[in-house]
Amino acid sequence: MEGQLTDDTLTQEQAVEVARKRGEDALYQGRRATANAEDGRGQVRTMGRAVGDQVRSAASDAGATAQDLARRVREQAAVAGDVFYQQGARAGKYLTQNVNEYPLTALLIAAAIGYGVAYLMLREGAIPRGAHR
Repeated sequence: MEGQLTDDTLTQEQAVEVARKRGEDALYQGRRATANAEDGRGQVRTMGRAVGDQVRSAASDAGATAQDLARRVREQAAVAGDVFYQQGARAGKYLTQNVNEYPLTALLIAAAIGYGVAYLMLREGAIPRGAHR
């Protein structure tokens, strides 16, 4: 068609027709490019929403997992606390029973423990000089 525009025999009507066709082609290509850009923008928007939804889902899953883990730890700590309390109560009962049955032995054991603790605290270098008077 470019050959037609440079041809001297081209009439004015033919030149208008060629220009109109070129304008229509350019308009069509512009509209097609605009439609492609709109499609691309829509796809980017859709992908952005999908990624956002996945991030929100992962964050809420992590929060729920952390809450569940904290709940389980609390329950296990309560059970462990009960077990330790029961063991302490049994040990106290056993100790009380033995002190009542053997008071002299209990007194000698308590004195030995007291002496050992005092020796550890007051031995040379355990406490800086002048700190205990």
